[in-house]
Amino acid sequence: MTWIPARTPQTPQRLALLGGIWLAAAGEWRLWDTLARLSTLGDTGVPGFIGSAMLLLVAVYTLALSLLAWPRLIRPALSLALLALAWSALEVEARPLDMPAPTLALLLTGGPLLWLWSRPVARTADTWAQLLHNLGLALGGAGVAAAVLILNVADFSWMWLQHGDLLDTLQPARLWQGWLSVQNHLFLQTSQCIRAISPDGRGGFD
Repeated sequence: MTWIPARTPQTPQRLALLGGIWLAAAGEWRLWDTLARLSTLGDTGVPGFIGSAMLLLVAVYTLALSLLAWPRLIRPALSLALLALAWSALEVEARPLDMPAPTLALLLTGGPLLWLWSRPVARTADTWAQLLHNLGLALGGAGVAAAVLILNVADFSWMWLQHGDLLDTLQPARLWQGWLSVQNHLFLQTSQCIRAISPDGRGGFD
């Protein structure tokens, strides 16, 4: 079936970079929507600050994903991140354009997952070359993040002091809070089960 176009293999580093861009631009939609509603954002204005913050998050996400930019790891890692976006979209009540939660979750996750798993991952026979490529991507992400912070230190400091609560809208913060709530729920359920099967009703078998 030669008429079917071949899928171009994607390097793990390219997938990590594209994943970082998607997670920062689309995954943090709640942060960008909140920032766009503010009247002033430091000296650079709303568009300038949002652009700088988005570039910073792209660099940070790419730096984190560079640690997982291996042929066997990058697609499962990105899949988990995309599924986390879907989960957060289902949990948040206020959505853009009053979009239904399943529609938003599908937009954030469905297309990217389909594209991700329809492309083969390029493999490098030399492990050291793969490691050097990952290191280069990590250094690039760290360098961009440091440059953005240095050039916009006044604006980010002002935002930290005036709107520190915006950090709670970041995707990792929401996922951590969700994990804690799930962990607490499982702990309570386990405690109730232990009490139910305990002979003395206090969780002990003595």
